[in-house]
Amino acid sequence: MKKKTVISIIGRPNVGKSTLVNRLAGKRVAIVGEEAGITRDRNYIDFEWDGKEFTIVDTGGISFDGEDGFADHIYQQAMEGLEQADAVVFMVDVVSGITKEDADVAELLRKNCSKPVYLAVNKVDSHEREQMIYEFYSLGFEHLFPISALHGSHGLGEMLSLISDNHDSVDVKDVKEEIIRVAVVGKPNVGKSSMFNKLLGEERSIVSDISGTTRDAINTTLQRHGQKFELIDTAGLRRKSKVKGEVERFSNIRTTYSIAACDVAVLMIDSTEDEIVTDQDQKIASLIEERGKACVVLINKWDIFDSEVKEDQYKLQKYKDQVNYKLRFIDFAPKEYISATTGQRLDKLWKMIVDANTERNRRISTNLLNKVLADIMVITPPPIVKQKAIKLKFINQVDSSPPQFVIFANYPELIPESYTRFLKSQLRQYFGFVGTPIRLSFKKDPSNG
Repeated sequence: MKKKTVISIIGRPNVGKSTLVNRLAGKRVAIVGEEAGITRDRNYIDFEWDGKEFTIVDTGGISFDGEDGFADHIYQQAMEGLEQADAVVFMVDVVSGITKEDADVAELLRKNCSKPVYLAVNKVDSHEREQMIYEFYSLGFEHLFPISALHGSHGLGEMLSLISDNHDSVDVKDVKEEIIRVAVVGKPNVGKSSMFNKLLGEERSIVSDISGTTRDAINTTLQRHGQKFELIDTAGLRRKSKVKGEVERFSNIRTTYSIAACDVAVLMIDSTEDEIVTDQDQKIASLIEERGKACVVLINKWDIFDSEVKEDQYKLQKYKDQVNYKLRFIDFAPKEYISATTGQRLDKLWKMIVDANTERNRRISTNLLNKVLADIMVITPPPIVKQKAIKLKFINQVDSSPPQFVIFANYPELIPESYTRFLKSQLRQYFGFVGTPIRLSFKKDPSNG
């Protein structure tokens, strides 16, 4: 099978690159705003055009401003994107005309890029603006297309058709490989991007001590131990009261969406913070459970914490007990103490993810479930409530992802929450379900009219 055609979008900040990505993807996958420099990392998005599949690489705006602390990092990310591309779309803005930065990027492409370059003159959405495109031929690229990333245009279709004709791409197949979607989530600056880069073995996400460096969800697909994963490095989730501006607000929305769209959420916690598992950590964990996602908890920077308490086993155990207590509502999630920078114990993560995903999709036969329910009823029957004896008649698994069970009872409305929790713990004791939440509800037994 031929590989997908990879298109890398290059240009100075704020010319509409992320808007074009959203247009091609058919949905809002990249953050768009008036503020320059919103995109900082490489983001890979698949899309289909004319029966062919492509991968587009959204890169940060290249800036030669020495005062921008992220400029060198963004430049490196863009160069990596160029290296992997089959074709390059160089975007400029018809409204602002050719700027010095446009000329610098053009020179950069001429010197460092051997791939074919397609010049996309953006924001051409009127007849008057069509007359303004000719100056851009002076940049020296053969293929020039007037486009409107916001509204779509004939020129955009022409550009994609030419790229499709000039480059091999894969025919769209109905059958797709199973991919486990993994969202790496947590507060800002807990080490998500460091771990992301460590797992990939390359600098895909920019790492900085500045809180909030990652703003968008950065997706990549990779294969480990025979299994394909889609790995998503998300922006740190802040408290609503600390969110400032549209960009951070949308970052929070995108991260929340990434949790909703994933199969397994990897929750990262910083072991070096003064407070052991903060309120925000708990809120993120709660969101994962509410969405019914499998979960793995990684306590990061353990090399730093462990070196401080290595000789104090009591303090070490007390810390772990506090973590378990504060995350008791996701006690199904396995935990590992890691270092994202050194890679300590990160090798265990892939199996933990696969196991959690397997448990989330697990189904138990009705016959086996009812044998277990009968055993539970003999050993610990439901309590008598309002002088009525509760009887559990039948259990059935009605869904998976996560596993959902319905128990038919004579008085379902009287079953106390404490006994519901007990039944969930019994199902885990018999069947495991490590790494996944489970759902349990009750219905009226039809035979009791």
